[in-house]
Amino acid sequence: MSDTLRHCTLRLRFAVLGAMAECHPPVLLNKLTSVFCNAGMPLAMGNEKRPRPIARLAYPLPPGVEGMQEWADVTLDAGLSDPMDVVTARLKSCCPEGLEILGAEQIPHFASPVDELCETAHWRWFCPDLLFHAAKPKIGAFADSESFQITKTGKSGGKKGAKSAEVRHLVQELRWDGASLSFSTRIVQGQALNPLKVLAAILDVEPGQLGVFRRERIDFKADHKISRSDKYAHKLRNLYEDAVLLESSPNIRVYHDDDDEVIYQAASYPD
Repeated sequence: MSDTLRHCTLRLRFAVLGAMAECHPPVLLNKLTSVFCNAGMPLAMGNEKRPRPIARLAYPLPPGVEGMQEWADVTLDAGLSDPMDVVTARLKSCCPEGLEILGAEQIPHFASPVDELCETAHWRWFCPDLLFHAAKPKIGAFADSESFQITKTGKSGGKKGAKSAEVRHLVQELRWDGASLSFSTRIVQGQALNPLKVLAAILDVEPGQLGVFRRERIDFKADHKISRSDKYAHKLRNLYEDAVLLESSPNIRVYHDDDDEVIYQAASYPD
């Protein structure tokens, strides 16, 4: 039987607060997977030379930025033996300070990875008093502009160095609410955007001077694999695989055909 059928993938929603926000993405992912180990829920391991847990974050959270609703896919070595609310409560009790599990749901084996579905990130910056009066006109000028470039480190011609990147088209919906600025950024493959560096460039200050910054949420595009379960779902080969899949996947429904007594299996997943 394929290991994929034995495994169980959970899509987690969690918050990253306080000192935990200083972690770089690989460290944050390690802390998240350690929650499962502490909760007595073994993780599925990859096939690398030095196997690592099968887990991935939705979209990298810049160090120093809090995340109110972050996402990750984590794959367990076996199916769930308890209801999801019990599993979520167990995970919450094992979280270190600054890491909060907000919810979890089981997703089908063939679902697209969460990082491939990210479409838009929503941010909020709490402008320090010392920057506020200078920040408003500069942000206004940026909002009215058609082009804005920042300098970032990257490779050009196979060599690492500084290069200019156009970012105006990636920043949207700038809106002041008192002394806090809300805006969204498009998530485009191959165009990683750190909003801290963009704001610092707009205001002509160092990123460390910006103060409190956080990501409110991430919007996702529809997963076409879910809507085409007939194409992407695992094709069963024998009665043993049937039984394992039915036991591990609560979203499988079984229908009986009265005419020829053949059992059909169809998946039904929430939107």
